[in-house]
Amino acid sequence: MENRINKVLTLRNGKKYVVLNQAIYRQENYFFVVGVTDDEEDLTDEFRIVQEVEKDGKKFVKDIHDPQLLNLLAKYLKPVVEGE
Repeated sequence: MENRINKVLTLRNGKKYVVLNQAIYRQENYFFVVGVTDDEEDLTDEFRIVQEVEKDGKKFVKDIHDPQLLNLLAKYLKPVVEGE
């Protein structure tokens, strides 16, 4: 698994997100992301938990809709805070 924490992901629709934390659960890779402005200078108020998926050699992310899985992942994907 590649460390993507603090990296910017750009979706096909052009929206950008920075990865705050990531985790593997049941051999699947998940990210806790926050939106960033187009110039990548400021954060937005959009937070998401997404799953990394690979298809035909290309990687993309998809939203998680299962409330139980979201609850579980939220416990493990808290942002890492320096000094704690």
